[in-house]
Amino acid sequence: VEGDYENDGVGATSDSTAIPVMVTQDHTRYILTYLGKDTDPDNDNRDTLDIFYTREDVFVSRSCGYKTIFHDVRLELIDDDHNWIRKVEPAEEPLNIENEIKDHIKIYH
Repeated sequence: VEGDYENDGVGATSDSTAIPVMVTQDHTRYILTYLGKDTDPDNDNRDTLDIFYTREDVFVSRSCGYKTIFHDVRLELIDDDHNWIRKVEPAEEPLNIENEIKDHIKIYH
């Protein structure tokens, strides 16, 4: 499907994970998978997280070019009656993503 992004090498530390949002669309969808205890993929639990936002491209400098700021970020965890993710919430409200270093979304599982 055009626009899908799959990355098995998502950056992570012991308490956080860095995942990108699409800079060419106003929506990013993640399907986050909790692996089952065996190798059968039918025993895995997939939760869907939708991230909606409006984009603003801001000129940084001639050497850096532009960066994208994400305004009015809205989170939606799709309820499938088997969610392993318990809650998703913004780290601050209103949620605007201007700094790629700090935490923006908290996911409780």
